[in-house]
Amino acid sequence: MKNLITGLILTLTVMQAFAQNTLSQKQQELEKAKTSLKTAQEKIKTIENEIAQLTPPVYWQKGGFGALNFNSLGLTNWAAGGVSANSITAIGNIYRNFKKNRIEWRNNIDLAYGLIKNEGETLRKNEDKIDFLTKGNYGITDKLSYSSLLNFKSQFAPGFDFSDPTIEDKDRKEISKFMAPGYLTTSLGLNYNITDYFSIYASPATGKFTFVSDDSIAAQNIYIPATLNDEGIQFYNDKYRAEFGALVNAQFKKDLTKKINLSSTLNLFINFTDVNTANRKNIDVNWETMVNMKLTEYIGMSLMLNLIHDNDVAVPIYEGNTIVSSGPRTQMKRLLGIGFSYKF
Repeated sequence: MKNLITGLILTLTVMQAFAQNTLSQKQQELEKAKTSLKTAQEKIKTIENEIAQLTPPVYWQKGGFGALNFNSLGLTNWAAGGVSANSITAIGNIYRNFKKNRIEWRNNIDLAYGLIKNEGETLRKNEDKIDFLTKGNYGITDKLSYSSLLNFKSQFAPGFDFSDPTIEDKDRKEISKFMAPGYLTTSLGLNYNITDYFSIYASPATGKFTFVSDDSIAAQNIYIPATLNDEGIQFYNDKYRAEFGALVNAQFKKDLTKKINLSSTLNLFINFTDVNTANRKNIDVNWETMVNMKLTEYIGMSLMLNLIHDNDVAVPIYEGNTIVSSGPRTQMKRLLGIGFSYKF
């Protein structure tokens, strides 16, 4: 019995000594591995710095997307009513951005053109847009910068008044075309980047210029009001108007997911120099939002919303086919389409 106990004690002692020896070896191996890892990390960092020094700096970022959307509605003996319709809309966006040290230059152009064919009607446009924006920034801090902005808006093709169905299309009145109207906005201010996808620009010195290059469209005073001064003389030229005031521009552009992109721009402008002093408290609003979703590699869906309120734009109000009044109204446009899309 005594020999058995002695043997067990010796066995346990040997096992404990073996375990301690194995633990010591593993600790030594761990320390060697940590040292090797630290050396490898330092080497990786050195190589990355060497690659960065050899790689030419990238100052320009560029990209955009294009989409061709289709909509088709066919009705036959449809008890609830309605008309068959087909439409096609082309949408495009291109951006080119430059950034070096404190200097940043952003350029963006949005284009769109669409046609619709309702049963019993001729082919008509339902979308027409040219919108070019360029903005230069000089950094004061990481987020705040001096900034200047130029924005041009117009359209590609003529637009007509389709309110009276009794008038033949060849006799319809033209109410818009390229540069009728055209809008040019220039300003100086401050830009604040809240995040890398959301910024706010504020300018106390903004010039807004409205052009109506066509005589017949200008005479209708749709885009430039026929405002009279105290002597009863029209203050503004029918074809050109200059305004000076303040502008706030907010921009949001972000990939919400790998397949969904949201872009939204809000412009608020107030005219300090309006000859109609009561109108100086009114704010011109233009809010545009676009959502692009990739369904497959080349199939996508686009949703575009545009909200406008401009106290100087006369929107007609109809009773039947007769215009009973005209004046400022809130304008809203919605465009939803599914079709081919490509991002570059």
